[in-house]
Amino acid sequence: MSATPDLRFEPERERDSVAYAFGVLRRRWLVVVLAIVACLAAGVVITGVDSKDRYESTSRVLFGTSALSDAALQVDRFSQDPEREAATNVLLAGSEAVAGDVRRRLGLSTSVEDLLNKVEVEAEQNANVLKITATDENPRRAATLANAFASEFVAFRARADRQSIDTAEQDLQQQLAALPLDAPERQDVRDALQRLASSRALANGDAKVIARAEVPTAPSSLGLAEVLALAGIIGLALGLVGALVVESMDKRIGDVASFEREYRLRALAVVPQKTFRRQGVRSNSGDLEPFRILRTAVDFARVTRPVRTVMVTSAVRGEGKTSVAIGLAQAIALSGRPVILVELNLRHPSLARAFGLSDHGGVTSALLGSEPNDLLHRPLRELPDLEVLAAGVLPPNPAELLEAPALDVMLRNLLQDGKKTLVIDAAPLLPVADAQILLNKPAVDASVVVARQGVTTRDHARRARLVLDGHAAAPIGLVVTGHAARDVYGYGYGEIWQPEAAVEEPTASTQAAPRPAPTAPNGQPPAGRPRSRSRLSWLR
Repeated sequence: MSATPDLRFEPERERDSVAYAFGVLRRRWLVVVLAIVACLAAGVVITGVDSKDRYESTSRVLFGTSALSDAALQVDRFSQDPEREAATNVLLAGSEAVAGDVRRRLGLSTSVEDLLNKVEVEAEQNANVLKITATDENPRRAATLANAFASEFVAFRARADRQSIDTAEQDLQQQLAALPLDAPERQDVRDALQRLASSRALANGDAKVIARAEVPTAPSSLGLAEVLALAGIIGLALGLVGALVVESMDKRIGDVASFEREYRLRALAVVPQKTFRRQGVRSNSGDLEPFRILRTAVDFARVTRPVRTVMVTSAVRGEGKTSVAIGLAQAIALSGRPVILVELNLRHPSLARAFGLSDHGGVTSALLGSEPNDLLHRPLRELPDLEVLAAGVLPPNPAELLEAPALDVMLRNLLQDGKKTLVIDAAPLLPVADAQILLNKPAVDASVVVARQGVTTRDHARRARLVLDGHAAAPIGLVVTGHAARDVYGYGYGEIWQPEAAVEEPTASTQAAPRPAPTAPNGQPPAGRPRSRSRLSWLR
């Protein structure tokens, strides 16, 4: 039986919103911080390794796209692709031949490879201009290198022009010698030789330096402050991406609204994480407030249907269902109504240890024929209306034992006076069939599902919802445990009282006494019978 549909349980549309991004940042802030710290550390290391200032100086060279020999011969053998011409000149200016000329000109002992590593050549966009940038630790040497590369590039092109003119002259002289003396073509060849001779005087490689490099006054390398600022920005970007990746990979549910959407149930109460860590001496502690709210929700459910037996379960183990069952039973007892806390988790029981009861004479004994009302214990003197029936000896076949008619008889006997409420601590829904068997029992009127933040996954919640939809006992709602907020309800809490396992094994007289122990006139326990206090630190 499924709960009534609610618009709040529609599929989540939050992922495209700014609120979702801020939620991810709030949950995954550590990923962002670690990324920023890592980038800042890398920036400090890089700055420390390369701490010397570097200076850049730039010269510019204008280049043409034709050779003088071709102009003299009135032919065009060059490509009409300007990008290709620019790329060719970039490679030429940064070639080993030009670097070798610079090395010889300046008398440097630096290798050609190291020299080229200090120079960067690139073509200006939409212009036949080369930008030659030299980088060096000495600002004057940086300007000298940039100017030397520019000059040697122009000189290299001029030599290439002269060589092409010489080659063209040789070809024309050979053609002229091969022609007859009276051939009319001899005059054309002589004219071409005349033009080549005129062009030789103008051979400059069709390139010239249009801007000489000047000595820089400030270093071009980033200082420590600039490196750290850049590293911080990069770290922030990487951290945000990492946070989104981690969030998408983490299937655990981290907020109450997501629990409600996945389970399609209303959250009846939210139990703070600190509730399971405190210890105290007052049964009216504020840490019981979530369970009082849960008790009120159960009372409201009685308006539309009879609810005498409430089963507390969860999707998987470790979500806090036993703690919630104990808290709910205490809250009902505090209202003055009789309540029985029954442990039907026959695989991993914990109530006997929690209340200091014997492992004998529990549910398993009742299912084997003992009178269940004779096996009840009142472990808390402050709460005489609270009775506990622990699991007892673990059976080899818990699922078959729970499915037997003896369980229905036991539950009817516990409810025979018509005044008591049963709170059942059941096994989880998904790992075993025990809880699913109980959901179909006629005596089980409703269920409460417990889910823990940071433990329950979306897959757990969806599978548990499918299980609940296929059984008779409709869930009243959801209890979310492990909430990390400092103050869920807006005011401070005191301490929660919880029993501790007895240091010694209970005596036979203790096991056989289901009625409250005698108290002194002042309401305190008699001497020699100390009460145990402990943290509610276990979650089942």
